[in-house]
Amino acid sequence: MVKTIEMLQFEYSGFGNVYNKIAREERDGNLIKLKRGLYATKDVKNPLVVANYIFAPSYISFETALAYYNMIPERVYLIKSATYKKNKTKIYENKLGRFMYEDVSKQVFAYGVDNIEIEGFRVQIASREKALLDMIASVPPRSNIKEVEELLFDDLRISEDVYSQLDMNKMYELAKLYKSTTIKNYMAYMRVNNDK
Repeated sequence: MVKTIEMLQFEYSGFGNVYNKIAREERDGNLIKLKRGLYATKDVKNPLVVANYIFAPSYISFETALAYYNMIPERVYLIKSATYKKNKTKIYENKLGRFMYEDVSKQVFAYGVDNIEIEGFRVQIASREKALLDMIASVPPRSNIKEVEELLFDDLRISEDVYSQLDMNKMYELAKLYKSTTIKNYMAYMRVNNDK
């Protein structure tokens, strides 16, 4: 369970010094400090469960979501999420892992996000299509279709089997929301390859 400092103050209100009690629970491993004023209980094991709580609003995306969906072969240790209007990348580190929050435009933020359940928690994560688009939009510009194809299958090492199962209509509709040269070229890549 994830608990705020206010929840813990209420829960430990019978103790003489609430902050000493919180420190003791943390030292004994019963609480994990996620960031100032936010804690997880020891039953939380998967870092994906707490990512949405650490920084809000946010959803898990980029390499983290691609790895979750087995779209890339690499194991990902940094939990990367999308947020908006923060104007800088935020990084938090705690005993559960390292968490990064990167801006996407407000126009794309609310679309293509799924609610899944992990360890009994509701987690917001980009759909496979949205995670791939967020990733493509975050890299340095690719100026033509050939460079986009290299980005997908050589640089990002997207699984061609999983890629072939993506909903290309959904992908194309979501792609229209992005203002990115690489996404624009990716849309051209999709058009060419869907016509084959």
